[in-house]
Amino acid sequence: MVSVLKIVKGCSSPELAVKISRFLNLELVDVEARQFPDGESYVRVDGSVGGEEVVLVHGLHPPQDRHLVQLMLTADCLRDLGASSVKAVIPYMAYARQDRRFKEGEAVSALAVLKVLKAAGVDAVITVNIHSPWIIDKSPVPVKNIDATGVLASYVLQAGVEKPLILSPGKKGVEMAAYAASVLETDYAHVESRRSLEDGRVSVSVDADVGGREVVLVDDVISTGETMAKCVEAVKRRGAVRVVVAAVHGLFVGSASERITAAGADLILTTDTVPNPYDVASVAGLVASQIG
Repeated sequence: MVSVLKIVKGCSSPELAVKISRFLNLELVDVEARQFPDGESYVRVDGSVGGEEVVLVHGLHPPQDRHLVQLMLTADCLRDLGASSVKAVIPYMAYARQDRRFKEGEAVSALAVLKVLKAAGVDAVITVNIHSPWIIDKSPVPVKNIDATGVLASYVLQAGVEKPLILSPGKKGVEMAAYAASVLETDYAHVESRRSLEDGRVSVSVDADVGGREVVLVDDVISTGETMAKCVEAVKRRGAVRVVVAAVHGLFVGSASERITAAGADLILTTDTVPNPYDVASVAGLVASQIG
């Protein structure tokens, strides 16, 4: 039984907030946002929330710093206006890469952001495919991490790709590839990827037999597109006949999408956790199922 009465349409994720409200048939509360001439953020909750449980839908995709400040201000404002509880839906969680100190004196940004959200009045967080899921056990605020791999895979099937080989790079690659392959009822393999500590360049290694096959490359996030472009080039060299790139979070920093297409990708698709031209797969239903 859903106990939340209102969905608050955070200024960074308005379209997703609308979709979630339609799934749950809940009232939407608008948030007005703008910047002062000096760059400071202004937010105003345009609706009544006194005594009510609310869900604030607000992603932390680029520009991350601005969106984080807006989230803090909105959550604090909701509590100040009398909301009995604030659950934050953060479809893309920024600052989650730094989950520990790699060098002495570094800030652990993943935990720092969660501490700030708790201080701002957030009671619980719902997010999607957080970059460092192992940080959740240390979070000062309860975090529900939703896996959207299945939704992504179902949209690959709708794109007419049948029985492809699923490949995925990175530490979580095997698990993600296996999940996607189970949805598509096909086989999978892992792509070894390494980043040089000296110059930061990425190298990839594909050992799977891709000759004459359609290949789907899945990942949790595409940022600059460097790793994914290398993966596309590698499978094309080994004889893949069609390459589909699928990611949960599509940040596409700079010319990332052009880089991936130039490498030989035939199709790019993502979920709508981050607004972008390829966000065909919606996580609204998954998120709505976790609100209550």
